[in-house]
Amino acid sequence: MLIYKSGMLEAICIYFNLSTKSLVGKWNGLLVMLLFLFGCKAGSKLSNDNLATQYFPQKEVFSPQSIVFSSNEDSTFILFSSDRKDLLFMNSANVFSCKLKVNYSIFETYKSAVPSDTGSYIFEFNAEPAQKTIQGSILLPAVVKRGAIVRLIFRDIHRGSESIRSVVVKPASKFSSQNILLKNELGNIYYSNSVPSSSVISIDNYFPGMKNLWVRCYFRDFPLATLPFRIIEDEKFRMESDSLFLLYESDWDSIYLNRQGIYYLQPDTNLSSGFTIFSFDSDFPRVTKAEHLIEATRYLTTRKEYLHLMKAQDKKAELDNFWLDVGGSPDRARMLIREYYNRVQDANNSFTSYMEGWKTDRGMIYLIFGQPISIYRDDETEQWTYSGLNGFPDVLFIFRKMNNPFTENDYALIRQPVYENIWYLAVDQWRMGRIVNEN
Repeated sequence: MLIYKSGMLEAICIYFNLSTKSLVGKWNGLLVMLLFLFGCKAGSKLSNDNLATQYFPQKEVFSPQSIVFSSNEDSTFILFSSDRKDLLFMNSANVFSCKLKVNYSIFETYKSAVPSDTGSYIFEFNAEPAQKTIQGSILLPAVVKRGAIVRLIFRDIHRGSESIRSVVVKPASKFSSQNILLKNELGNIYYSNSVPSSSVISIDNYFPGMKNLWVRCYFRDFPLATLPFRIIEDEKFRMESDSLFLLYESDWDSIYLNRQGIYYLQPDTNLSSGFTIFSFDSDFPRVTKAEHLIEATRYLTTRKEYLHLMKAQDKKAELDNFWLDVGGSPDRARMLIREYYNRVQDANNSFTSYMEGWKTDRGMIYLIFGQPISIYRDDETEQWTYSGLNGFPDVLFIFRKMNNPFTENDYALIRQPVYENIWYLAVDQWRMGRIVNEN
């Protein structure tokens, strides 16, 4: 793998055929102007980025994953991975290779108009059939030590396709969740901290001097989201753990999660920060068990229907009958089932926090209404807009970012009574065998 790096200043020097020293010494005015222009072009506010495709990457040609990793207080990396089959490999001198360019822009907040730093890397990967993924890393400049949001633009140079991502870098501190890498039993990195139950995992710790970790365990059932028009108080999470144990360094390479729940790892229980592992069903993020398939229909079923399905001797057969009644024909029922449970899986991939993504407020809205036309985020909220849906008025859903020690991915809907009509209109469409917002 070959890597080429360039920053904003180097790019200006190359373009004008000047040395960096000469440019800084003699062209201060020009430099300031160019930095401003480059910054404006490369980095409109993050709050202006439409996140719809980032949340639902199935429409993208390729869909890279990325996480932040700090090996110490001075070095912060972006680690990324992409399916090899999604990149275009071309033959050059009897060697097949692909080229991936990654541009980064660093912002202090979502509302920052100009990035505090920018740069780019070019990676070249040779074709190795045994490898299903390509992986790389980007060293970020020291400015991220204060904490930042990083916009990443991945570009397959040969194909010309792009994917945009954004990641949050936490401020350098005594300990951060970004000091730990979570891996599966094959040694591959998890780009999410949600893992199937009964998994054997390992953790790599890169915080100096850390030998053991305390693990707080939370084994609780959380209710699915309340309907969007019912005004409720925010749920208050009880922080007292259900159990606590010490995980010794010698056991870090083979950790068996034999129970679903939340595992919060800390070097010191007096700290507020930690690293979270969410352990869900063995098939997560897919939903395959009959009982869980029925649970996910709760937004569509009446209470009587739901209890009937849950109490049925043959739950799978009764669930099939439910969808057949809704669809009116086997073909239509299969189409409804495929779309609805694909949305369940998408929600698990995108919105999982301390519970499965489909149970969250954003998951609920996505299951019923599908992908919004736009998703915009600032430091406090996400705004989802649905527009142009046949038979539906335009609607805006606003979600507040919650202060959650376990995850940055917890958002609560600001509920409004005015949502009642459009909610029941959408549910009725499903109940008549019509997919709302069918792609």
